[in-house]
Amino acid sequence: MRCKVCRIDKLSHEFPADTISQRCNHVSNFCLRCLIKKIDVQQSNQKCPECDATLTRQEVKDLYLAWEKSPFRVVIENVLELKLKNENNLNSNAKGDFYVILLNGTKLNFKLENIKTVEALKEAIKQQTNIENGKQKLIHKGVELEIFSNTTRIKKQLSEYSIVDGSHIQLMVLLYSISKELSINALTFDLYWGFPPNRGDFLDGTCLLFAGKHHYRTFDYSLNHFSEIPDMSHSGDIIDKVNRRGHHSITANLATIPRIVTKLYFVLSAYRSPNIGCFTSPSFKLFDPSYPDTQLCSYTIQSASTSKAVIMCVIEKSDEGNWNIFEIGKLCDGNVLDYTPILNTISELDVF
Repeated sequence: MRCKVCRIDKLSHEFPADTISQRCNHVSNFCLRCLIKKIDVQQSNQKCPECDATLTRQEVKDLYLAWEKSPFRVVIENVLELKLKNENNLNSNAKGDFYVILLNGTKLNFKLENIKTVEALKEAIKQQTNIENGKQKLIHKGVELEIFSNTTRIKKQLSEYSIVDGSHIQLMVLLYSISKELSINALTFDLYWGFPPNRGDFLDGTCLLFAGKHHYRTFDYSLNHFSEIPDMSHSGDIIDKVNRRGHHSITANLATIPRIVTKLYFVLSAYRSPNIGCFTSPSFKLFDPSYPDTQLCSYTIQSASTSKAVIMCVIEKSDEGNWNIFEIGKLCDGNVLDYTPILNTISELDVF
């Protein structure tokens, strides 16, 4: 017999044994599973889904009782728990090292025998880095590691993501999340730095727009007019000689950026100086240009070493349409005269 709803051929005992109500004049063409689902969504005045006959409280109770006692009923949660227990038994003896890599290249080492769940891994990362669990986004083979299953509150095991000896997991540190409810459309990234000790020089602030993994546009002090991106602006050099600081501010209206754009990387690079290490504390702060005194987040590079440029952060669009800002702090070569090394470094960030 075929169920009218799920259209699956089923045995007769998977259907109600009789009419579901004394007011029904037909046998049910709904299997018990589909019938219970239909009744579940009816908040009150529960009726037969086929003829609209009103069901009494006792008739509803009898249906639920028949469903609870049905020998074919499978409780999904119990199956998941059993599956999880079996996996835990199989992987309880898993041993070896696995690694968590931050976007700036920092590498954290963990033992499989000590950490079994995603939750435990996030807690271990917090202990080593002081990065709060809620700020951590872990990626392995293109999949984000979740603490719980989507359908249950069962904790996810590392083994469910095929984490084995030698595995590398990418850690992205969330600086700020812009949900649709916040009604923030425009953002200003104020990239700034201190002058080198013995001379006045400047860094260049650049925004590299990406469509997925493909470079879409470069936006800097000279490349700042694109017809498809009318609401994006670059301040050019803002020099504070008194405090010996320089600024490049880039404002982007996220609401009018082409839909194809999914990531915006913000970069500081040295122009004349041999490296970015000559400058004091390359930093950025983020704010809504409508409220410039309210800082949303900030980030400072503690040591810029001998590299020519630093990829400060990325603002990335999620599948839900929210924009998230992640810390990077990755040092690399390249500057406004040659972006190739910077673009190559960005391509290497997305390999997990």
